[in-house]
Amino acid sequence: MSHLCHAPGCRKRVPPKMLACREHWIALPQKIRDAVWNAYVPGQETTKRPTFKYMAVQRLALAHLAFKPDNEVAVLAAIPYLGDALRYAKMAVEAGERDPLEGLVPGEWELPK
Repeated sequence: MSHLCHAPGCRKRVPPKMLACREHWIALPQKIRDAVWNAYVPGQETTKRPTFKYMAVQRLALAHLAFKPDNEVAVLAAIPYLGDALRYAKMAVEAGERDPLEGLVPGEWELPK
C-alpha cells in the first residue's frame, strides 16, 4: 500500500503505520512523538478508524510541522491543524477519555465549547 508522509508538502513514502518520514518525525518534540505512539492503535492504518485521541495528537503534530516562526504563510497553514486537534480532543473527552492534548499545548488553551 502506498503511503506518504503526512507532513504538509512532503512527498516521501513511508510505511502506512508511520505518521511521517524520518526527517519530519525527528523534527517533532519528543513529547509529541510519544503522544502519537501512545495514541496509536495497531491496525488503525488498515481499518481506517483511528481514535479521536490519535487524531487529536496527529493533527497537533502536523500543526507543529507546518508552523514556522516569522512566516505568515506557515502560521496560517498551521491554524487549521490546530483547530482540528482541538475538535478531536473535545470528541475524545466527550467519549470519556482524558484530554489527549493535556501537557502538549499551553495550559491556557481550552477545548471549544
